[in-house]
Amino acid sequence: MIVLDLDLESPGLSSSLLPQERRPTYGITDWLVEDLVNNGDAVFEDMVAKSDLSYDGEIYVVPAHGRDAGEYIPKLGRVWMPKVDGTGLQESWSRRLNRLLIALESRWSPDIFLIDSRAGIDEVASACITDLGAKEVLLFAMDGEQTWTGYTILFSHWHRSGVVCEIRDRLQILGAMIPEENGPEYYDSLRERSWETFVENLYDDVPAVDPSNDYFGFDKTDDTAPHSPLPIRWNRGFAAMQSIYSRFRNVDTELMALIFGPMIEHVKLKLNSQILIKQY
Repeated sequence: MIVLDLDLESPGLSSSLLPQERRPTYGITDWLVEDLVNNGDAVFEDMVAKSDLSYDGEIYVVPAHGRDAGEYIPKLGRVWMPKVDGTGLQESWSRRLNRLLIALESRWSPDIFLIDSRAGIDEVASACITDLGAKEVLLFAMDGEQTWTGYTILFSHWHRSGVVCEIRDRLQILGAMIPEENGPEYYDSLRERSWETFVENLYDDVPAVDPSNDYFGFDKTDDTAPHSPLPIRWNRGFAAMQSIYSRFRNVDTELMALIFGPMIEHVKLKLNSQILIKQY
């Protein structure tokens, strides 16, 4: 598995999987900047590090930045620039990133790419979903107006772009931080809003006279439906810890199953050489 921290404006995934001394010299930001001047190969071998948290197989991490962030903020102003060749032809940043994924696959032969994309609705997150060939897209959600307004805007954009039918069957809602108190009531409300959002924006209207299987839609109570949130439960002890990496060093399997169990089982079913993208 290769994990990429593409949440460049708020990096942190690498600190969850790598201690400071194991972090590589460079990161995705360095490669995107150097690739603009045909120098990506100079940082390529030193932008990947193997995590020592692996239990079954290997986890390689490509952080947003290297061990020494250096001039990180100025670099952010250039990472999304298109690359222009000698003839004036432009290559978008998403196509450049796709080249990086191909190179990483050729070099390390991972079974899966897990991409932590930027939070919110913007060109970066949208391109991660539409341009990189993701087979499964995990949409994190909390039961608030901001969540459902944001996803409604995103789904509407896919309709206008004509890509909604290509994307909708790859989505899965995850219920983030289901509270300890009144958890069932909160979850029911979350699923209700998720159902309404999917019905209004993604599911087909199935006419009563044509109950065929040619329509994309699910019952509200179908636990296997993409609108049915996989719960991730908030845990006081887990939320209060200062170092996620230290927690993962000594995994409490029962606690992990309690908090992340449904998501873990879902991802296991999708681990067939697929690219997974997490967005929230």
